[in-house]
Amino acid sequence: MENIKLSVIIPAYNAGESIGRCLDSIFDSVQDGYIEIICVDDGSKDDTWQVLQRYAAKYACIHAFHKKNGGVGSARNVGLSKVTGDYIAWVDSDDYVTADWYSEIMTGLTKYQPDCLFFDYFYTYGEKNEPQHIALPEKVELGSFVYEQSLERELKNFLWNQVIRANFLKKAVFNETYHMLEDYDILTQITPDFKSIIHLKKCLYHYVQTDSSLTHNVSTDVLWNNISVVKRRYDKYTALGLPVSINDYMIQLVEYLYNHGGEDKAEDTERLISIRHQLRLVSKNVFCDKGISKRLRIKAIFAVLNLDSILSRILFLKRMRK
Repeated sequence: MENIKLSVIIPAYNAGESIGRCLDSIFDSVQDGYIEIICVDDGSKDDTWQVLQRYAAKYACIHAFHKKNGGVGSARNVGLSKVTGDYIAWVDSDDYVTADWYSEIMTGLTKYQPDCLFFDYFYTYGEKNEPQHIALPEKVELGSFVYEQSLERELKNFLWNQVIRANFLKKAVFNETYHMLEDYDILTQITPDFKSIIHLKKCLYHYVQTDSSLTHNVSTDVLWNNISVVKRRYDKYTALGLPVSINDYMIQLVEYLYNHGGEDKAEDTERLISIRHQLRLVSKNVFCDKGISKRLRIKAIFAVLNLDSILSRILFLKRMRK
């Protein structure tokens, strides 16, 4: 495969202050090559669209699109409908890439021609970078990839550190009603079909952490929807015989149980009953799955025994003492 063309999709919403840094980092990395950059402004209320228009006027490879606000899933779908490249990479508008991001990716794609290529990354706090190295070799078997993703450790369920053949993503559709886990859901659709997976053992991306990204005030409806998204993957991968850990499914169950707001008491009660039932069904896995952390295991056990309210109180008092 000669002259591989890389398409980069950047969904943006109210990113006027960061989208310039994001785009500049890509151009600093690319130098030259076969690339197109598709930016989708999802109805921003700031000057995001004006910034994108300036960059599109300056660089022929940038294609900017403006749409009515519909969420990141709808913006990603618009981006997918515009790509012409062989592979698709994703960059979030408030993040940025390293100087060797493009050269490393293209070297890996040209050498291996994989279905999926992924790389290590930095957690970036201002000027501080914390490297996140994924515990997988260069050539990765599907089972190892799936299991590591389900642990939700260094290999997260994000698209920005994965470069995937365009024909896989063009067959998939992002759910436009989700407020979280739209990346997770799309990966569930396409990952089982990967035949070749390559890991670049180098940090190539700055995943920027801000006060808003570190504060997770999520509604109970979103938390509830997350459970169904994660359970769907767990059930699918289990049925396919893939070695999936129950860890990320357990995280979502426990997250709701210990953080639900109970705005609608009747509905919340029904959900809590359902969650406890789901926990009991997988209680054996809580003890057998080595991928579950000690802290998560304790929370799950207390929940199965209907003692989670006591543990919640203990954890609250512990936080107050700090």
